[in-house]
Amino acid sequence: MSITQTTEEHPEFKIFLTDVQKTYFCVTALVTDPNADPIQTGEAIYERLAEILADAEAQIVHERVFGNIEISKKILEVRNQKVRLKFNEDPGLVTYIEGKSCYGNPLAGIQLRSFRPSRPSEKVQIIREGNIPQGRMWSRNGALFLQLQSLLGGDLSNVQNRREQAEKMFRKAEALLKSKGASFRDVARTWIYVEDILDWYSDFNLARNTCYTEFGLLHNGDVNNAEDIFLPASTGIEGRNPARTSTIMDLLAVTKRSNTGIQIQPLYGIQQRSPYRYGSAFSRAMKVVEPEEKWLFVSGTASLNEKGETVHTEDLRSQVKHTVGVVDSLVQPEGASFSDLCEATVFLKKKSDFPLYQETAESLGLSNIPAVYLVADVCWDELLFELDAAFVTER
Repeated sequence: MSITQTTEEHPEFKIFLTDVQKTYFCVTALVTDPNADPIQTGEAIYERLAEILADAEAQIVHERVFGNIEISKKILEVRNQKVRLKFNEDPGLVTYIEGKSCYGNPLAGIQLRSFRPSRPSEKVQIIREGNIPQGRMWSRNGALFLQLQSLLGGDLSNVQNRREQAEKMFRKAEALLKSKGASFRDVARTWIYVEDILDWYSDFNLARNTCYTEFGLLHNGDVNNAEDIFLPASTGIEGRNPARTSTIMDLLAVTKRSNTGIQIQPLYGIQQRSPYRYGSAFSRAMKVVEPEEKWLFVSGTASLNEKGETVHTEDLRSQVKHTVGVVDSLVQPEGASFSDLCEATVFLKKKSDFPLYQETAESLGLSNIPAVYLVADVCWDELLFELDAAFVTER
């Protein structure tokens, strides 16, 4: 087994490909031309993605689109024409997040992960709640993988407060997992996008902690042994969704069905300790080790010290360097480096900081990574930068 990484340069966009041969295929499409027509660009990207997936004989398992809410309907129509018709993909199985592009185009980018079944028993299946598609599942090496998408908190016909919506979102996820013989104890990674995050991040954390206590992940609020608690890796960042609920979540769960060599383990680094020590229930990263490859899902990471305090306030360059150093210290002990990066999202609080970020990234050798670049508030007002990432290496 080998892993190859390639980049395609197009006039309006780039496509980054990570081919984990015989198993997975990761794709990031980044729109780089601020003046390109977003709908035509989306059509060109999806036409190329459909060709790539067909050549790879791969089935989509996770798909996210980042762009302005105003174009979401048209972009999803393009997606369904180009991908659904070719692969019989369900039109509901894509997560659309308002991600204002640092490059300035209304369409920021598209990220997807796909899987190559090697036998009929591994075929990707749809997870439904009633008639509504909510995710996909596939079996491999004695384990069941479940990828849930676009989980919303709340009944849109009944306005509720934001904390209640968030709790409903987590409980809905737990119910869906249990319907497939899994639970939140099997969740390796969550991606959570929160509307107006600076207004109610504390309440969001209370909602998550309440639900994780119900699910048996947390006990009595004890943070003394926080690094020993099994908590998913997570991104919690500002992001509206077309339904305009307070939160929306994707998640990946892995549940063993037999005596398998797959390992699932949270990672905590030296530079930053468990976020649960200051109220946020997630791990710094999650390791998922399969027989042929190792995945490292790194949570949204910002410029914090081991006490959870912001460092390098009002200094973007130093915040970027500090954050990259924290991520590097997490993955290095696992035999990975930024050359093994297969997917990332870069968040900047201010679009005007993008040129300085680019200059800093180039100095760190990270100017051409498989990332989408978005303008978004991080969980605290003084944080100017956040990075989340996934790495894959040969075992």
